[in-house]
Amino acid sequence: MASATIFAQARSRAAMIGTILSSGLALASPALAKPQATPAPATCKFVPATPILKDVGIEPQLLINATCVDPDYNEKTFVIDKTEQLTFQLPDGGPLVPYTQITGHFPATKTPVQLPAGVIQSPTLFEQKYVLRFPAKEFFKHRSFEQQHPSGGGMVDNRMAFVNGAMSINWVSPSVVNAVATFRHQAAATKVAKGIARRLYDDDRKIYSYFWGCSGGGIVSMAAAENTTGVWDGVQVQCTGPYGVSTYHSFQWQAQYTFGIPKAKRDAIAEAAMPGGTGDIYAGLDNDEKSILNEFLSAGYPLPIIGKHFDNLLPLVDPVDIRLADPSYEDDFWSKPGYAGSKPPKYLKAAKVDSWVTVTGIDRDASGKPTAVHFDKDAFPAATATGDTYLEFWVYDDDGRTRLIDGTRANGAPTENKRRYSLMGILDRQTATLALSGSVKDVFGGSAPITNSPVLLGGLKVGSKVRVNNRFILSIYFYPRHSIIPGMRSYDQYRNANGSPKYPQRKDLSVLTHANYRTMGGRIETGAVKTRTMVLEGRSDNLSWPIFNSSYAEKIARTMGPKADSTMRFYLHDNGRHAAGAGEPGVWQQSIQDLMAWAEKGIAPPKSTAYAIRNGQVIPPDDAAARGGLQPVMDLKVNGGTRAKAAAGQPVTLRASFAMPPKTGMIVQYGWSIEGKADVPNVLAKPQVSSSASRTISFDKPGIYTVRLTVSGQRDGLINPANMALPQNWQEVKVVVE
Repeated sequence: MASATIFAQARSRAAMIGTILSSGLALASPALAKPQATPAPATCKFVPATPILKDVGIEPQLLINATCVDPDYNEKTFVIDKTEQLTFQLPDGGPLVPYTQITGHFPATKTPVQLPAGVIQSPTLFEQKYVLRFPAKEFFKHRSFEQQHPSGGGMVDNRMAFVNGAMSINWVSPSVVNAVATFRHQAAATKVAKGIARRLYDDDRKIYSYFWGCSGGGIVSMAAAENTTGVWDGVQVQCTGPYGVSTYHSFQWQAQYTFGIPKAKRDAIAEAAMPGGTGDIYAGLDNDEKSILNEFLSAGYPLPIIGKHFDNLLPLVDPVDIRLADPSYEDDFWSKPGYAGSKPPKYLKAAKVDSWVTVTGIDRDASGKPTAVHFDKDAFPAATATGDTYLEFWVYDDDGRTRLIDGTRANGAPTENKRRYSLMGILDRQTATLALSGSVKDVFGGSAPITNSPVLLGGLKVGSKVRVNNRFILSIYFYPRHSIIPGMRSYDQYRNANGSPKYPQRKDLSVLTHANYRTMGGRIETGAVKTRTMVLEGRSDNLSWPIFNSSYAEKIARTMGPKADSTMRFYLHDNGRHAAGAGEPGVWQQSIQDLMAWAEKGIAPPKSTAYAIRNGQVIPPDDAAARGGLQPVMDLKVNGGTRAKAAAGQPVTLRASFAMPPKTGMIVQYGWSIEGKADVPNVLAKPQVSSSASRTISFDKPGIYTVRLTVSGQRDGLINPANMALPQNWQEVKVVVE
């Protein structure tokens, strides 16, 4: 298409948009719907509040369907800030796609004081910004795409949207504090975008809408699938976080593994476990360390990538919620039978800090407010295996026995409540000084100002003693043992043969639902999906493990019963990471094609991936027909194994077989990579459902060499499909040259 023609059409679309805006949606002012002859749609209704919402501090769930109007987010409240005419060049000789980009927002509608009693977090406190992209009419196929993460947002890739004929709906104002009930305004934005599209294209045909997200976005996707009716025609729940086990326990297991086993030994475990490793993951470990490793793996952490575990000792979801809801747990852990703290193993005893330290000085500002606390340097405790992670500074009353705790619950994010229990600040170990102002970084890379409770600051006196300790965070690392979540396979290790728990259990586990109650907007997942749903997960996901995602798929199957097969698919793929699409782009793109065909044409997608769970590890069959799913299934060996030894110059033989699962396409190419250097791929002269490859190689110098084979399959036998639906798989072996 010539440039002059493109720009002429752009001017025409701009004029059309101007007409639409003047008659319907107003620039830089609340959007006004066109007059309708039909009765006004009903307002979406909140469900009655439940007691747990008071503990969580959020509004009840809003029931959303295709026609009801959100009282805060709708066409009348959406503000259009800017409209642009842009173009996007599709690669590989594709056309230049003109598109209209509308930038707008839903204004904040409330302030903290206007929230209902007991509500401290709400999406209505924030401006919700959106970027809407509409391809030119000739490229539009009546679809919308939306990708989401509650604290990271997500822009739909233009190529992905426009190749599939979709407009995209992109939320661009995410943050940790603005991560509550995001599906509310996302559903509203979808409705607003559909209204604009109908005017822009002068076409009232149904627009099929699709929603997906990974990690926290996977939790929001569960909300989209379970909380709404008729808004989205298909939802992908990717690398998700079922309540408790993923949002809290997974990081507690990882922290226990990190502080309980020295880094050098963890590195050796990772080397042994990786493809082509020795396989001896217990070499050099003592009995305590073997027990820690077994607990971690039985919880579900994927063994082949154990070297990529989350090694931050501060859990991603702060455990202050547990302290608020279960205040006696910490003391019980350190004193009662059945808890590790009552008879601590040597690694736990060595990690514990619990010292009374004298305050030698207090710096104050002009108003008299403390700005820094100086401690007795000689008595200040040394750092242990946990460093200064969650090191606390407890303040006591004049009697030296009564601990000061601020009784007023903080507004805003739950982490604001940490200051109720401990002084907050930045520790300088060289001078034994705690600065009470400044800012600290969180695990997401952001920063927040340091604030302290006036109750605790008021208790500070020169000569008094402060209790410096890490009792709480150490106890939290063992919390999964004492809070078994029903229906989750990670806890099989904590049950006796008759199903009874091996460890004392906490009475009320509702605290473990709090994070998901916030993200999902007043409810937690039940498996009762209301639209076609795909659960996608990679076997190399180091944050939301395969066992969590398979458990959610099993929950859907139990809840939906006979309807599950016509409603849900679970796709597990090798090597997929914690990323959009569960980390394997070709599998993701193919799954989107299958989801659209399912929703729009009623064509059932390929069967779910089969698997078995053995000691926490989710293991699919080796045979393609038995496994199912969307990805090529392969087997690569060097001299008959995954690791071979050879002398310099001595040949070794590589052999591989690979096949596509039934009704998923054909193998189209494979390619070798040695030490990261890829050969030119071998394209099959005729695509095959199954194939094989072999070669002989040798190495001139001693060393350990990694050989990878990557296999690609495609539904229609194409090498470079425009829709990027080219599922891949790869395996590695190692050659040790001596």
